[in-house]
Parts: sequence; structure tokens; C-alpha cells
Amino acid sequence: MLEHRFTLALVGFTFVLLWIGGTVNPTGSSLACPEPTFICNGELFPAMTGGVLYEHGHRLFATTVGILQIIVTILIWRRRPSLRGLAVFALVLVCGQGALGAFTVAYKLPWIVSTLHLFTAFTYLTLLMVLAYRTRPERAPVSRPSNFSGRGWILVAATAVLLQILLGGLVRHHEATLASVSLPFHYGEIWPTDAAFAVKLQMAHRLCGVLVGLIVIAASVVVYRRARGWATVRALCVAAPLVVLAQIALGVWVIASFRSTPVAVLHFAGASMLWALFATLAIMTRSTAAGRSSLALRPALAQGGSR
Repeated sequence: MLEHRFTLALVGFTFVLLWIGGTVNPTGSSLACPEPTFICNGELFPAMTGGVLYEHGHRLFATTVGILQIIVTILIWRRRPSLRGLAVFALVLVCGQGALGAFTVAYKLPWIVSTLHLFTAFTYLTLLMVLAYRTRPERAPVSRPSNFSGRGWILVAATAVLLQILLGGLVRHHEATLASVSLPFHYGEIWPTDAAFAVKLQMAHRLCGVLVGLIVIAASVVVYRRARGWATVRALCVAAPLVVLAQIALGVWVIASFRSTPVAVLHFAGASMLWALFATLAIMTRSTAAGRSSLALRPALAQGGSR
């Protein structure tokens, strides 16, 4: 039980860390601390003003998450032997994430390292969610359909959401957020063939956002219909389209407000919440899919044993 509570707390801290990280780029603070270490402008605890507040604050909070991960790994190692591998992998991921953050600063924000940093952050968050789910206390069985067949839709939607998040990361790192301030299209053009790369990147993010939104809504409808009697899954399916609509509105607002920092951070927070919704759906429905595969395998095993 203790390991479950610590893991849940770590999931919450990691969400906050993601959102703090989302303030660094919009405030122009990515290189406010030029050293790729815990030192900022020659000091361990510099004056937390200007860009230092966002960049060094991000580093200090990330350190807190790392310390919590060590505690969680030790607790799971001692109390849940079957989950030791996942717990150690989570610790390796958070250490790798710190290294990627250092490389990002040391090499002056290369887009490929920054994108990998973003991808690793969401991978780490998902792994923590898996650990939180698998360390939960035993409860009465939840009513769920035995023939649930919507998991494929969940995985497709989750993949689409993650790719859109990574595309949004490219938009930020290439300073393409305000490359086109015309809405909804670039001065009437859906795809401006002669425009600069930044403009095309911005338009790709908009067009893919609409496509991902449609995929999410379609997946939510299908999964909702197939999850009869599964209240939690159905609730998540209702929430997902609402988050998509909020995301589209926030995306428009980011441009209309000329990239207001609070709005940009809310847009990133909405993306992380949408990913969390589908990651949760994938985690919850995995046991059903695995159980169905196991049941299908039993007759074959029985026949093999009788020969």
C-alpha cells in the first residue's frame, strides 16, 4: 500500500514537472542557466528571477522527482518482487531524462535532443502510471465486458496523440508558434507551398491537430459503445472529446494571444492530460485483452497435453 501511495504521488509530481517544463520555452528561458549541471550562473541557489526562475526551478523540481523515484524503486523492490524490473527501468529513464536535459543545454537546444527529451518524459510518465495501476490494493472485481474489442482503437488514438505532441515540440523548438498568425489558414491557404519551413511546420501542426481530434473522437465513440457496463472506461471516453475541443480552442488562443505564456502552458497541459487519458485506457484494458488471449490458448494447450 505504501508503494502505491508513493507512486501515485510521483505521478502527480511528474505531471507538475511536465507543466513546469512547459513554461521554459515560452518564456525564452531555455538557456537562462548555461551550465548543463545543477549550477546556474556559477551558483547552486541563484536569485530566482527572470528566466532563472523557470529554468533552474525546472531543474530543482526535476531533482525532487528523481529523489522520489529512488524511494519508489526501493519500496517496490522490497515489497513487489514481480515489479522490480519496471521499477528499475523507471529509475533508469529518469536518470536518462536528466542526462538529455543536460545535453539539451550543453549543445544549445538541438531539436533532435529536445524532441527525445520530450518523448522520454511521456514514456516515463506512462511507466509510472503502469506502476501505480499494478501496485493498487486488491479490490472487488470490476464489472467489465468479457469480449471487449476496442483496445485497437485506444492504441491508434494514443499513438496519434503522442505524435501530435512531438510535432508540437518541433513547433516550439523551431520557433514556429507564431510563424503564421492568420486563422484558420495561412492567409487563405491550407498548405502554403512557397512558404518558409516554419510556416509549413505550423500549418502541419494545425492540420494534424484536426486529424488527431477526429481520430480521438471516433475512438472514444467506438470504445464507449463497446465498453457496456464498464463505467470508468466510459467516463474516460466522455472526457477525451471534451479535452480535444478544449485543446483546439487553446491552440487558437495561443496564436490569437501572440503566445501568451499562461495560454501556451495550458495548451501543453491539455496535451499531457489527453495522453494520460488514453494511456489510462490502454493500461486498464490490457488485462482484458491478455485474459482473452489466455482463454483462447487454453484449449490448444489442453489438446497438446492429451496427445
